[in-house]
Amino acid sequence: MEANKEQEVQTLSISDGVDSATLTSIRNGWKVELNVPGGESENKQRLLEASAQAIALNSGGRLEYWIEGANDYSDQIPIAAGYSPCRDLWRLTRPLPIEQSQLTTRPFELEDLPSIISINNRAFSWHPEQSDQTRSDFEGTMNEPWFDSDGLRVLELEENIIGFCWTKIHHDLNPKRGEIFVIAIDPDHQGNGTGKQLTLSGLNWLQSNGVTEAMLYVESDNAAANHVYSSLGFQHELTNRAYERFIR
Repeated sequence: MEANKEQEVQTLSISDGVDSATLTSIRNGWKVELNVPGGESENKQRLLEASAQAIALNSGGRLEYWIEGANDYSDQIPIAAGYSPCRDLWRLTRPLPIEQSQLTTRPFELEDLPSIISINNRAFSWHPEQSDQTRSDFEGTMNEPWFDSDGLRVLELEENIIGFCWTKIHHDLNPKRGEIFVIAIDPDHQGNGTGKQLTLSGLNWLQSNGVTEAMLYVESDNAAANHVYSSLGFQHELTNRAYERFIR
């Protein structure tokens, strides 16, 4: 098994000619992705262990490995390879239509971006990916082919932006699904039911564009958000689980 390291140490590739692992640098370590065509458990474990060895040779660090659609047996291979479960990301769904929001929102305009970024970073200061976003980060997502400025709903109070609900339509799915991609409210305006009504605004926009099924991703331990989504009729569909291992 050989490891190939790129010049900027942003990607590590491990392969035995059939199965492979790709390690990509992320803000808090390395993300491990496996390609095991045969699906053999022992090969996955071997690649996870080899990934740890590669990082040990690269001065150490944190490894993160995700399993999509985790079940009761998903923990076995990562734990055997020395990884520990660290995060569950739930996908929730519900059918549309839904009741109308009591809020009035408007489409995003480019001059809104500084306020949107500020609110995002205040609301998600605790989040491993969504925190500390930059203008470049937002513009990168806005350059994606699915982006629709009308689907980024902006909430104002006395001409000041206090929140936003960013939606995404998955046209590649049949039937197409609408996602609450990011929703954030200025912390000074949280806790008064605004989150529920702002979510409804996003769902209303999705249903006005012919979407009949909505989805979103939420941290399993985000009790406040899960309370809101449960009250809106969202139900758990699947769990994506992250595992981590620290190499020193």
